[in-house]
Amino acid sequence: MPTTLKPETEARIAALAELLGYTGPDAAERVIIAALDYLDQSTGKWERWYTRAEINAMVERDRVAYLKKKGYSETDPRPLSQLLQDELYDEFGLPK
Repeated sequence: MPTTLKPETEARIAALAELLGYTGPDAAERVIIAALDYLDQSTGKWERWYTRAEINAMVERDRVAYLKKKGYSETDPRPLSQLLQDELYDEFGLPK
């Protein structure tokens, strides 16, 4: 697909090519490719936000794994933070 650039855009590309050390007849194309690569990487296309349900499922999975590891019943209703609090601190809140 042929593209026509405005003279100001061509001047910006040429200045950027010089700044980045690109020389030769393909300098403008290399600058554009580098810019496209940067934009492609910065879009976060491989990242995504987790939904609240997914986060809750991960927290529950970790809590159950901890319960199994420590020998607690898997049906223990306490949150992981409370389990860790009970394991690490005494009734006065001091480290065990």
